[in-house]
Amino acid sequence: MCVDRIRGQMTGHTSVSSGSRVLDGMLDGGYPANRSTLLIGGPGSGKSTLSMQFLQAGLNAGEECLYISTEQTIDELRQSFADFAFELEHENLSVTSIHASVGKTIESGEEELTLQTLAADDEGDEMLAEGFSLPFTPEYVREYLGRFGPVDRVVLDSVSGLSVIANDPQRFRRSVLDLIRFFSDEFGATSLFTAEQGNDRTTETLEFTTHGVIELAQRPIEDDPHNFLRITKMRGVDYDRREMEVEFGTDGLRLAPERRSQPPALKDHAHTPVGIDGLDALAGGGLVRGAGVLLEHDGRANLNVFFSALLRHGLETDEKVILVPTIELRESRTQQLLSGHGYDVEAFLDSGQLAVVDLVGTWDESRSCVFTPEHDPETVTELLKRLHDETDGTTYSLVNGNAIVHTLGHEAARRVRYFEEAQLLDPDSALLEVLNPNTVPDEVAAFYRDSVEQVLDTWVDDAGRQYLALRKSPCGFVGTTSLVEYIDEPPYVRVQHPPQTRENPYAEANPYVDDDH
Repeated sequence: MCVDRIRGQMTGHTSVSSGSRVLDGMLDGGYPANRSTLLIGGPGSGKSTLSMQFLQAGLNAGEECLYISTEQTIDELRQSFADFAFELEHENLSVTSIHASVGKTIESGEEELTLQTLAADDEGDEMLAEGFSLPFTPEYVREYLGRFGPVDRVVLDSVSGLSVIANDPQRFRRSVLDLIRFFSDEFGATSLFTAEQGNDRTTETLEFTTHGVIELAQRPIEDDPHNFLRITKMRGVDYDRREMEVEFGTDGLRLAPERRSQPPALKDHAHTPVGIDGLDALAGGGLVRGAGVLLEHDGRANLNVFFSALLRHGLETDEKVILVPTIELRESRTQQLLSGHGYDVEAFLDSGQLAVVDLVGTWDESRSCVFTPEHDPETVTELLKRLHDETDGTTYSLVNGNAIVHTLGHEAARRVRYFEEAQLLDPDSALLEVLNPNTVPDEVAAFYRDSVEQVLDTWVDDAGRQYLALRKSPCGFVGTTSLVEYIDEPPYVRVQHPPQTRENPYAEANPYVDDDH
């Protein structure tokens, strides 16, 4: 018995390949070895195909495999997989089919549920003796299957066919758990179980009993049917929680997209970490340099702590920081926030490293480097250009987009935004716009999203939890949502890390890219 094991990249668990390189990447190496995983979905969603793909990967590695069907005969299985490059006749693959049927057992001679095998058309169904069959009980099911072990990989497709094995849900759960342990302990196998979506009893039992759960579903995208896959549970694995689309090919299922941000060969921007580890990881190394970045919020999310960390980063790196503050970031509040990081706002204003363009009137304009320009686009752009040109190094601009829109008007805000991109951004400078899209017209919010290279979105849900998502970016984990929490030590904010098995935007080899596609 040859067993091919893959060590999980980050979490240290032992894995076996699923047969899909993309799914292996999502699972930090593959299905957990010697554990059970449930594939759940509706008819035609790809459960059987993904199961056979898993077995084919084992056959390719020289492993012993077992496919158990509870719903199809051997001939029906051959027909189902006729369009795929699966080796159903491989010498290392055993295929059997079991189901419950009314018959007489040798034990009682009375009619009851009996264990039958659905053989090929040219073979008879197996019976214990002439006219008699085995009782359909957990013990006899395990006894029958025991003749095929030991094996490295097992598929039971589908466990819904075993639901009549016990009337009581707890007994059924115990029966399934015993079968899982039988495969793991007696066979030494990694096992996949499939179940139909909507079979509440079977589904609920298996979701609690199995080590992991993968859901397959079909739904329309603009009236065209599409298939999807999502990992919803995998104990001890730092798995990718994002939904992937499923495509059917001769080798099985292909998951897409393989990459959600541009490949390294096309990288034409710089980026810099801002000192919030989870945010930097989410964004692929930090905020984009040389292009605009947009931070959207819902008006409920706490931005002050974020801003204090971003301000601290700019001041620590000796950049010229240009701040167009939100109304919450009045002078006293900014001083309070930065003092928590050990900095004095007045000292940075006096040195000229911090310049404040106050459009909302909350700062003392008598202070050095605090400017309150007239509310017209020419005056604002001239001031921004002068502040940018006065520095010999790079600039780090934090701009309240709502203040620009509300004080200058929609069209003028567009002109200022175009000016910022064209005149204030050299390849090493940073520009972060902050906008609450709920307070501006939809076309203005869309303009801001379109005009930047990177979009981060933060909001608070009804339970009071704050989240941060990467909506758009040339790097990083686009489509990922991370929890935000506030802590007692600098930088006073923690952003949940994305699963570390996801693709590195700058890696030479992307673990989610299948070389065969």
